[in-house]
Amino acid sequence: MSYPSNSNTNINNELYAALVTAAQFAAYEQSVARQMVTVFDAPVNTGLNLQVPIWSSISAQLITDEAAATAKTTNTTSATITLKEHVVYHQVTDQLRDSAYSNVFAQIGDQSGRAIAESIDTQVFSTFSDFTTDIGPGAGAELTVDHIFKAAATLRSRKLTGPFYAVVTPGQAYNIKKALTATTAYTATSNVGNEILSGFYIGQIAGVQIFESALLPIDGSDDAVGAVFVPGAIGHAMRGSVELNTLYLPANRATDVVLKAVAGATAIQTSFGVKLTADSLIN
Repeated sequence: MSYPSNSNTNINNELYAALVTAAQFAAYEQSVARQMVTVFDAPVNTGLNLQVPIWSSISAQLITDEAAATAKTTNTTSATITLKEHVVYHQVTDQLRDSAYSNVFAQIGDQSGRAIAESIDTQVFSTFSDFTTDIGPGAGAELTVDHIFKAAATLRSRKLTGPFYAVVTPGQAYNIKKALTATTAYTATSNVGNEILSGFYIGQIAGVQIFESALLPIDGSDDAVGAVFVPGAIGHAMRGSVELNTLYLPANRATDVVLKAVAGATAIQTSFGVKLTADSLIN
């Protein structure tokens, strides 16, 4: 009986190198969430859970007449980031590899990297529901510019200075665009409205950078939980980079290719962001 053996022959090394490079580039370029949160490195052999210490806030004393200062009592809690595997598996036959005009492994790497990036973003966006305050209109109601203003004001009232990010679904963003551009009259009421008419992106409102993503979870009633937050609200941890494992199967005349990234996310400061629960239908 013949057993599959690791495929590490010189004839295929250049194909695998192109695969890993393409996967890593696509994953880092495609992921939006990593740009908006606090990123932690997870060292090897340190377990599946990372504890992030959270310090309680303190205030400075205003002292006159050389009075003695009072020692502050601080208390720390922690948020736990649990690492999980984001995995893409392919089986590439020799026939496909040798018959394709292009580099099959490089193209697989690009597609796999994009898939891993989407999986990481989905993991980060799922933490929005952990924020303690909901500024949105609620299930079944349309998101408006007023909710973005209110969210920004709420975070600033908590002594947060930004940068501020908002992530909403395309359906939620459409409702904001519809109001800003007054599409029924074909006129724009502001510079933001003009930008939407020409480029279809919102850009920035009240100092909040608006991002649209189809990766936000949508429930059975077509409602989704978007959010406005600062980077310190969410922690994202990743162990190493995108990794590749291959195994050649002689009987199948094919190569098993597995790419994975080990990453996790959690809300580390639930008051540093606010939820925007709203309808996600485009109507």
